[in-house]
Amino acid sequence: MKRSTVTLIFLGINCLIFSTLVFPPFFAFFNRIEPWVLGLPFIQFWIIVVVILVSSSLIIWYKIEEKRGELE
Repeated sequence: MKRSTVTLIFLGINCLIFSTLVFPPFFAFFNRIEPWVLGLPFIQFWIIVVVILVSSSLIIWYKIEEKRGELE
């Protein structure tokens, strides 16, 4: 795959994940207290999940770019 294709895939994935916190139609689905997950209201749990997913995605993206030798 081209570098731009890989970049667009990761950008799209991160935008979709991050949009659940920003755009009202998506946020309304996750903005609730019940159910409690690991002792946290659902919205706090979801924010933590989004942070972990985006961070993991960026680490994977970096490793792929490093392996392909396309880092500058």
